[in-house]
Amino acid sequence: MTASFALLRVHVPPQGLTDAPLDWLGLNGSGQAQARGTTLLSDLPPSDRLELILPASRVAAHRIELPALTGKHEAALIRQALEDRALGDLAASVIVSGARQDKLMCVWVCERAWLERQLANFASLRQADLLTPEQALLAPGQHAETPSGWIFQRAPGEYGLLPSQDVLLSLCPNSQAIDTLLTAPPINRVNLLVGLPGLRRAQASFSLAQLKPALWLLIAAALIYLLAQTLEWRQLAAREANLRQSIRQNFAAANPGVPIIDPILQWRQSRGQPGQQGGDALDQLARFAALSGLSLKPARIESEEGRLKLTLTTTDANQLKPVLQGKGISFESQTTDKGLEQLIIKIDKGQP
Repeated sequence: MTASFALLRVHVPPQGLTDAPLDWLGLNGSGQAQARGTTLLSDLPPSDRLELILPASRVAAHRIELPALTGKHEAALIRQALEDRALGDLAASVIVSGARQDKLMCVWVCERAWLERQLANFASLRQADLLTPEQALLAPGQHAETPSGWIFQRAPGEYGLLPSQDVLLSLCPNSQAIDTLLTAPPINRVNLLVGLPGLRRAQASFSLAQLKPALWLLIAAALIYLLAQTLEWRQLAAREANLRQSIRQNFAAANPGVPIIDPILQWRQSRGQPGQQGGDALDQLARFAALSGLSLKPARIESEEGRLKLTLTTTDANQLKPVLQGKGISFESQTTDKGLEQLIIKIDKGQP
């Protein structure tokens, strides 16, 4: 039983869904029977949709007369008519309107608690899509034997349940018998699930298919946000690069022959503006570069009182070390985590 059907009909016994085997019928997309069997609830074959055929002993069909135009008062008129004929509390019942011919309407009534128990038994396995009474599978002038008894439809919307075939044939002598009720198409289409709107909404609330549009919209919004942030970062980076290049060109034009180490800081110092701590050390480094003829590009410049820390590539550090040693300037060298070399130069105001 690995095949998947378009529709699986399961015949619910009068005692409800228990551990007893259940009769089922698998139909294709055209409504034609493909396979049938009897299995436990947990072993039912897979299907796209599930239809539960409810026993006639649990679902009553009432044929009531209503005014031609009822409008929004139809539900109230139906309840008023049922109070005179239905047993039990109508508030504890599921009431669903069926087919109507002129002023006559077939109304289906089922105990709400019993119906909810059957759906709860199925909930752990799958969700029911259709709840069809046995009587709805009969055409006028037909009858069938079911576990509840003999069901029949004498006239449109006029259903009955009898304990024996003899009594049935005495009332409906021209009635035609149906051998297999599950294979019969639903003549009067009715779905008692519409009488449980709260349960129906709860079953559909966690449908992944309904969440897919929202998920796609969320993903699209996130991508648009990331794209906007990336464009903004690129614009800011381009503006910073252009600004640095402009400052470098202006500083080189205003101070020809002066090595450029940090154009922004040097520009501030040349204009007499307060810069970062270590401006004197930067001037000292510029003099070192001018005397040695080196073009240094420090990755980081730090200064403390009497010390200058330069983070350089290994190539620049190897070029600067002999110059410092030749001028008698003491320094220390250490390697950073990023593989660069840091020179810690002891600065004396008396040094050139």
